[in-house]
Amino acid sequence: MGYVAIKGGEQAIDNSLNFYKEIIKKSENIKDDDIQDGLRFAIDKIISEGSLYSKKLAATAIKRSAGDLLNAAFFLRAHRSTCQRIGIAKTIDVNKMRLLRRISSAFKDIQGGQILGASNDYEVKLILKTKNEEPKWEDFEDKECVLDSALTPLRKNNLVKTIKKDETISDITRLFPEPPYTRSAVMQVLTRGESGSMLGFSYTSIRGYGDVHPTIGDLRLGTCDLTFEHPFTKNEVKIGELELTSCESAGTFEKDENNDVKLTTGFGFCFGFNETKAISMSILDLSLYNKKFSVGEKEFASDFEMMVHHVDGVDSMGFTNHFKLPHYVTFQTDLQILSRANKFVKDKK
Repeated sequence: MGYVAIKGGEQAIDNSLNFYKEIIKKSENIKDDDIQDGLRFAIDKIISEGSLYSKKLAATAIKRSAGDLLNAAFFLRAHRSTCQRIGIAKTIDVNKMRLLRRISSAFKDIQGGQILGASNDYEVKLILKTKNEEPKWEDFEDKECVLDSALTPLRKNNLVKTIKKDETISDITRLFPEPPYTRSAVMQVLTRGESGSMLGFSYTSIRGYGDVHPTIGDLRLGTCDLTFEHPFTKNEVKIGELELTSCESAGTFEKDENNDVKLTTGFGFCFGFNETKAISMSILDLSLYNKKFSVGEKEFASDFEMMVHHVDGVDSMGFTNHFKLPHYVTFQTDLQILSRANKFVKDKK
């Protein structure tokens, strides 16, 4: 069903690719550093959705796609599939994150205080020239910027509902999950999901196709060390530093497996600084694992099948765009069936 099967198809494809390169060639003049520094949130979006933490490659993907971020994530994911895997890094503890921004809407007074960090949440969204005023901020020591989640005190008092951990951690990059879906597989699907899709689905559960009204318990942006077991010395070594976003949302109260009433929580986590995606993920986590938030028999954000198979932007874009390829045979078949059906009805009359 490809154009190569058509007479002159290969030449047409070559011409099309060359034409595309011609119209985006000026993007090659943009320096990678300028994209990484000036369009950092675009970089963060696609390293998360492309599931590959490389800002340099992300900048290249943005240039190759001329700023189409969904397409850029596709480039990054495709490149990732060609990379050799050398092992599995140690588990990251977000409580050990060196914080650049950390807020809680559930508690006014939290350890370390509300750290607003760098954000334009508090700006009037008008495209006007703004003058740069002299900054007045506090400096923190590294040790002061490592704080536990604001929900930690509740956990210590056994007030938070826990979900049983998987005995074996899934790896969706090697084997895509099948139902019943393990929690580790679901969380992996969500953390590399497309930000817009996840926002849309989470919004449905808030607006009326569900009953989630989350309170942000702990939203944090910062850096964590990435550690790995050295293949020769077997010692744990630091191999890099990751910029991450983590969000814990608090839901309502629900009985756990021991019939104790506990606070339900949802967790969101992604590469880079992407608060909206992390919050959306935490809402979806709440919806999926707490049926109390469902309205009706079956709703979008509380259905595992719906989430696992519809939030991935690369899959969605690939399947949607494949309709641009020739479907001559299938469409002509439909027309023939319609024609024969009409003829059959006329003959019957």
